[in-house]
Amino acid sequence: MPLASRWLFRSRFARTKQALTLLLAQSLALPIVLEVFPAPVSFVSTASAQQSETAAPEGATDKSKAYYHYSLGHLYYERGMMGNRQDLLNQAIDEYEEALKFDPTSSYLSMELADLYAGTGRWRSALQQIEDTVEKNPADTAARGLLGRLYVRLLSNPRTPAPPEIKDRAIQSFERITAANPTDVESHLILAQLYRATSNSTKAEETLKKILALNSDSSDANRQLALLYFDIGDYRSTIDLLIKLTADDDDPELLRTLAVSYEQVRDYPAAAQVYARALQRDPDNPAFRKGLAESLLFSKQYDQALEQFLGLAEEDPRDPEAHVRLSQVYRAQGKYAEARASLAKAAELAPDNLEIRYNQVLLEETEGKIAEAIRITRDMLNSSRKPTVESYSAQEKNNRSIFLEKLGALYRDSGDHKAAEEAYSQLSDLGGDHAERGQVRLIETFQEAHQTDRALEASAEALRKNPQSRELIMTRAGLLASSGKVDEGVALLRALLKNEPQDREVWLAISQTYLRAKQYDSSIKATEEAEKLSDSDDEKSYIYFHYGSIWERQKKFDNAERDFRRSLELNPDSAMTLNYLGYMFADQGVHLDEAVGMIQKALESEPENGAYLDSLGWAYYRMGQYDLAEQYLKRAAGKITSDATIRDHLGDVYWKMGRKTEAIAEWTAALNEWKKLPPSEISEDEFSGLERKLREAGEPAK
Repeated sequence: MPLASRWLFRSRFARTKQALTLLLAQSLALPIVLEVFPAPVSFVSTASAQQSETAAPEGATDKSKAYYHYSLGHLYYERGMMGNRQDLLNQAIDEYEEALKFDPTSSYLSMELADLYAGTGRWRSALQQIEDTVEKNPADTAARGLLGRLYVRLLSNPRTPAPPEIKDRAIQSFERITAANPTDVESHLILAQLYRATSNSTKAEETLKKILALNSDSSDANRQLALLYFDIGDYRSTIDLLIKLTADDDDPELLRTLAVSYEQVRDYPAAAQVYARALQRDPDNPAFRKGLAESLLFSKQYDQALEQFLGLAEEDPRDPEAHVRLSQVYRAQGKYAEARASLAKAAELAPDNLEIRYNQVLLEETEGKIAEAIRITRDMLNSSRKPTVESYSAQEKNNRSIFLEKLGALYRDSGDHKAAEEAYSQLSDLGGDHAERGQVRLIETFQEAHQTDRALEASAEALRKNPQSRELIMTRAGLLASSGKVDEGVALLRALLKNEPQDREVWLAISQTYLRAKQYDSSIKATEEAEKLSDSDDEKSYIYFHYGSIWERQKKFDNAERDFRRSLELNPDSAMTLNYLGYMFADQGVHLDEAVGMIQKALESEPENGAYLDSLGWAYYRMGQYDLAEQYLKRAAGKITSDATIRDHLGDVYWKMGRKTEAIAEWTAALNEWKKLPPSEISEDEFSGLERKLREAGEPAK
């Protein structure tokens, strides 16, 4: 219903001959006059002057004259909006103000004027107008609603932040309104929006829950509560609410929020399903198409992801991002030539794009070309180097931290711990969160190089500087456990428990700490606590994996197999579960064909993973296929140079092949690697087994 008709419907006055004449002018004559005279000063000004001369005394009303000026004002408003004419919009305001002189108690006219003020950027006038209306007519729910919407629009505008007095005024005004009208759902919704706009999430949540106590089915309240939880990062609660809201409502924005929430908790299969629903509703939305493609990629649905990214690249051949994502899919599929071609196309479109160069590093790493990966990473760091840390922008620091962390990892993979130490030290120099991450990686490097004392010293110093860091606390707890100080490590971790969902990570760390100390019952109990906080299939899958690893350490293989298979039911593509169960079968000499299939599937996800290569080599050894066993075990030893188990396995292969000298060399190297570890980390069975094999080979262990 047009604005004029709505006002006429609500008004009680009888339409006079003059009003009818003016309505006819509105529909026929006046638009023509406005087109002929772009600035119709003479016509309108004369009419307004004539009406003003006969204006009623102050306090009196004349609804027919009020309607006359309102009608003219509305016409000016429509023409002004159509032609983007500020002069006509100003004339509309003048007419609305004139109308109010003849009907000063009309909340509808006040609201129309306030809305026009707001639409033309005159916020203070708009607020003053509608605040006066609400004060005069406190029972007018429409006026209260408009006031609330004006407040929300003003406080939610990122370009022009509202002054503090407006924020206070808005909150106080609607706190009074809701106190006086405790069952007015709309006013409570507005108050919740105002709390959200002023970052008072606690009061916003309280207000929304009051509404839901009045009406648990309020879709508006549930929607706002879901968005509030999204704003504060409580993605689990967001998901729970949006699942209900979207059950019968395919609102694209709600679906987008639900999909992003799933992405935040890394439930990419669920995110892909939601993006697919959103695309059915809005098939031309490129953000939904991109979200679907990336969720398919991250959930390892590579064929479907490839189809989506090929479509995106076809729609916009000049988009380098589509080609980068195509390269990631091809890399995951082991199609390295296609991955290189896609990256080359992306680099041609955006030669200075750092993400493209970083993906080149990942491709070289995946193909096992570590030296080339190191060279490209160093080139990126050198080409973007600046004189001082302060010279980098926040984004440049973030990029640099990613490259330094990758460089350190590449050096560690190649066994160059000193170079890794230098890379992580530079990462620490960047300060802030980068420093914390650099310190953790530096500690891990010391530990990997069997420099336990340096690792303990570095962790203590890092915690003195950053005593609230969860990651540093967890890292030190693990070190203490490895050094035999299990209770001290567990005490550090228990201090992090806050009776909140984030405790899941802490309970798992406690479980792993007990597992290192071979305190299996305590490890199981801690895992049970983590299980209570596990919601998604991925989280539950990891819990079963962890149970399986605890049983396997105790040689309770039936229990281990049961829980590993439970893990795979929830996440059939979990590379670590496939590898662990496959290795366990190989080590026992059972289900060897199935073991090989599982480990090969794990290697499809991570083709250069040294642990997985070792597992496959060991499975082939158990099958008597020594040539294949040697091939994979040598690759594994090249990836992880200081792993005693890999060297032990390779020695066994050489012994079976009749290559005694090489076998003794590998067994001796394996024994020396065991001796470098803290006593709590040594496998007594493997250690004594190596000593026995060397004695039987005529080479007593030294």
